Amino acid sequence: MKRQPTPPSLVFGPDGAPESATFGDVYFARGGGLAESEAVFLAGCGLPDAWAGQSRFTIGELGFGTGLNALAVWRAWRATRHQRPAGAVLHFFTVEAHPMSPEDTGRALAAFPEVSDLSAALLARWPAAAFGSQRLWFEADGFCLTVLVGDAEQLLAGLEGRFDAWFLDGFAPSCNPEMWSPALLARIAALSAPGARLATYSTAGHVRRNLQTVGFAVEKKPGFGAKRERLEARFSGEPIAAPRPPARLAVLGSGIAGASIAAAARRRGLDAIILDAAPDPGAGASGNPAALLMPRLDRAHTGLSRLFLAAYLFALDAYRGLGQEAFSPCGVIEIPRPGRAEALADLLADPPLPDALFAPHTEGALHRQAGLVRPAAALSALIGTTPVLYRAAVKSLHQQGPGWALFSNEGAVLAQSDAVVLANGPGLNQFDATRFLPIEWSRGQIEWGATTTPQSGPARAGGPYAAPFGDGVLFGATFDRLAALDPATPDAKSRQQNLESLNAIAPDWAQSLLLEPLASRASIRAAMPDRAPIAGPIPDASTASLGAPIDRLAGLYLLGGLGARGFLLAPLLGETVVSALMGETAPLDAEALAAIDPARFLLRALRRMPR
Repeated sequence: MKRQPTPPSLVFGPDGAPESATFGDVYFARGGGLAESEAVFLAGCGLPDAWAGQSRFTIGELGFGTGLNALAVWRAWRATRHQRPAGAVLHFFTVEAHPMSPEDTGRALAAFPEVSDLSAALLARWPAAAFGSQRLWFEADGFCLTVLVGDAEQLLAGLEGRFDAWFLDGFAPSCNPEMWSPALLARIAALSAPGARLATYSTAGHVRRNLQTVGFAVEKKPGFGAKRERLEARFSGEPIAAPRPPARLAVLGSGIAGASIAAAARRRGLDAIILDAAPDPGAGASGNPAALLMPRLDRAHTGLSRLFLAAYLFALDAYRGLGQEAFSPCGVIEIPRPGRAEALADLLADPPLPDALFAPHTEGALHRQAGLVRPAAALSALIGTTPVLYRAAVKSLHQQGPGWALFSNEGAVLAQSDAVVLANGPGLNQFDATRFLPIEWSRGQIEWGATTTPQSGPARAGGPYAAPFGDGVLFGATFDRLAALDPATPDAKSRQQNLESLNAIAPDWAQSLLLEPLASRASIRAAMPDRAPIAGPIPDASTASLGAPIDRLAGLYLLGGLGARGFLLAPLLGETVVSALMGETAPLDAEALAAIDPARFLLRALRRMPR
């Protein structure tokens, strides 16, 4: 399988309506696409009445196409904000095997001026043509769009959650039978909440029978336009109350991990507070004057590779939204490290990202939209109005009723909350609940200084990295053993190592560097032995045993082990952790979630124990 999805083969009619030449079917009804969306899918699922009074509502769709159904839902959600609680969120998950380009989509959506403002907002952030999950938040409206690119059956198999409504809008069963298979409809049933509604334009007999077989009560309704009939269906069982999400959240750590948790909480109207032992922001590894953002691309198609790709696309979108003060998309030239040349050449020959993001370069590969994050501005924007308590070192955590109390070294209660997320980097395993985590620490040092002539153009990365910064360059970073050096004090040997690395990857910049003055900064990184991060609910180590499901400590989560990729991973992982504690469907598939589950180290420790 190619690493990038194949684009659709489109034919545009005289009226501008797109048709798939591959499947021989239209994307929407000619002359009434938006009205069709509202009549067949919204009304067919009882919307907007079904979400009235709901704090969270989740819709699944097969067949994203031009995004017209998503726009219709978004418009209705925006128009009915007075009918639901503050902070309510609508999740719209949609599957597409052959994503359209933004240019073709814009041409198709031009026929619907009623949603021109929404279509412009969507097109400005149109998902990349890349396999996996891409999540876009439109925070002002509480609307969250998650686009899943790939095979529908495989993608739904990786989801876990409960959906309140389904739009079956793939091409006609006679043209594209895979989108209507019994296995796919069975998976839809498995993901449906009791009472979930389903709507489709198709009334094919096998579609009706297969829906009934998996538990849907099916009813024919008058069709739209030239179609005589359509289907409405309801999943068996009465609607049940969703688990109550926490009302208050405490976050340990104000670095990029904690700031990303705070941003994800704010999107949902969740009251949060951050506690940090440091006297001011940016005291740890997130406090460098700049950080490089570039993807980690893998040749294999695994849960972890999908995580890294999704994290990069989410981070790009997130940092762009923070403005030029927080992110400079200068581009990054990836220079092959020793032993990496063959892998990079293979990725360029069969790229996982489109040319607008990843392209050949004379020195290796060019990540066109990668660049430099300014941590101070990014952290400030992500934390936003979330209150932060500095000099608030948390010594211990104790359950009190359904929530948690956080105690200082002196035994005073610093905060009480319904849920806690540990995002305090090197201090993650200081608590009884997390001592099983085999965290590894390393020291990283960077340098920055002026050059004889201003530097510009893409940053360069080949293990070490260098980037234009201010009136010169910023470069690094070392991976030093903590036992050998003071974690926070710059070291002359580390500086010399960085100077040698700069000369290797950017000799022209090295020659123009002014050694006086040259600034340095060192900090501690926390990573895991398998070099994958940890994010999710914390397992209960006191009750864990092999061969049995791992219990979780209610209301206790963590995010860490980010190593040198904190600014790449944290935005999406923060979103993933908060999705979990709110009881939402995750933006990552089950295999990716298993690869970052903190419980994996507990299971490995149990397997090593003598029996």
